[in-house]
Amino acid sequence: MKKHSLLFFLLTLYSRLSAQLAPGAIAPDFTAQDISGQTWHLYELLERGKIVVLEVSTTWCQPCWAYHNSHAMQDFYEMHGPEGDSTVQVFFIEGDPNTNTSCLFGQTDCNSFSPGNWVHGTTYPYFDNAAIADSLQVSYYPTFFIICPNKKIYQVGQLDAEELWEKSSVCPVASGTNNAGIFDYDAGTDLKEVCDTLFVEPSFSITNLGSEPLTAATVTLYWNNNLEQTKQWSGNLSVYEEAILKFDSLPLAGAGTLKTTISSINNGAGDDDFSNNIHNEFFAVAEQFTTPQIILKIKTDDYGAETYWEIRNEQDSVLYRGGNLNVGPDGGGMFTGLPGGPGAYGNNALINKTLVLPGNDCYSILFVDAYGDGMCCDYGNGYYRLYNSNNPVVPILTGGEFEAKEHRGFGVTSTLATGEAVAAAETIHLLLAPNPVADVLNVQFTLPQPTDVSAAVVNALGQPIYTYPFQQLSSGEHLWPLPVNDWDCGVYFIHFREGPRTLTQRFFVTAH
Repeated sequence: MKKHSLLFFLLTLYSRLSAQLAPGAIAPDFTAQDISGQTWHLYELLERGKIVVLEVSTTWCQPCWAYHNSHAMQDFYEMHGPEGDSTVQVFFIEGDPNTNTSCLFGQTDCNSFSPGNWVHGTTYPYFDNAAIADSLQVSYYPTFFIICPNKKIYQVGQLDAEELWEKSSVCPVASGTNNAGIFDYDAGTDLKEVCDTLFVEPSFSITNLGSEPLTAATVTLYWNNNLEQTKQWSGNLSVYEEAILKFDSLPLAGAGTLKTTISSINNGAGDDDFSNNIHNEFFAVAEQFTTPQIILKIKTDDYGAETYWEIRNEQDSVLYRGGNLNVGPDGGGMFTGLPGGPGAYGNNALINKTLVLPGNDCYSILFVDAYGDGMCCDYGNGYYRLYNSNNPVVPILTGGEFEAKEHRGFGVTSTLATGEAVAAAETIHLLLAPNPVADVLNVQFTLPQPTDVSAAVVNALGQPIYTYPFQQLSSGEHLWPLPVNDWDCGVYFIHFREGPRTLTQRFFVTAH
């Protein structure tokens, strides 16, 4: 939960300076006694094929107490612990070295603060052991980990029982004699919306889950059921060992399914479990905007300081950004209790921005939430929406319900890029001279009839440089002188708008 005590806030502020275990790192082993005196050995549990889930908390932490009282972990343990399907072992770790065991029971001799009896109503083991938390590099509370039988560890958020199982069930679990699986899949892009052509370089870990060594495998890559690539692998992997396979770069166009398949292993030996032999990635066609001037509307949730966003061009250069710069593009799901930083938004705030993009091209927008629970819907109904500037009512792109990050692709295809554009260009008769220019650019245009016109100039990064406001002009020839003598050298774009139509032209500023 996201209600922080002062002490929790200070601790999480400090946590931003602390190291954390990387996702997929090998979990540190431990052998320790729980508060009832039973000894547990982490690696022994993993070698038996158990998935281990850790809830690392401290008794003075109010958000920890709120999550504990949701009974999500207890429900999860009842379904998948020893009394359920027996696939998982759950541990509670009290991670503060300055609290005593009495705090877990909410007793009067607790040497810190405890809101109640943490042990009552739960059946999984408890450890009062700060050394375990230290070995896991825990830097804020509560922190949750899933440790797979292959000893890889992954940090997760405050999930309900169903979500915990969804995260846990992707762990590779050994079974059978000849058994291989696809894990840690990376399509080579986090964009799942194709604007024009999207290049992917899929890679993954092929993991041996059988008792016999994995010595050979054939892996195929399909796009919309068309065979694109085949990889032959050979080696010698014992159980839970893995090898990284990578396909060559592949261009995707349009919507479709990218399917990776282990088609055979060990020179034709049958696979004892086909459920993890296929991985699908789904791609959609990116939404298109009909003008390079777009409107971005944002409503933050109850924790506006956790939001950061940026718009990039097809070359992955950042054109615009906003929100808390302390979060940044890599800040999602890493810490909680985030204080305000440069550019941070307020809680439940409304933000409205008009953005001018360089022209017809492919772009993407990235939203990051520092806590990892998106902008909607548990802590406020936040959202983001992108509109064409000539229709700020019907959004073209919308979102807000995600986890740590959401990266969306979109395109700008002005109607002026088609035959209508040619006709419009002939009607407007826009001329930029001289081009290149060092001092004053003459923007010359001819209007066939009285109409409203405006223009905006942006640099190569899409950043606004100069704006001509809307004004109604008479028919005939017009001249707008544009002084550029104090501008940086480089390429610029002018978006000239006549009524509902926009024409984009490029010009160059040279040394003065």
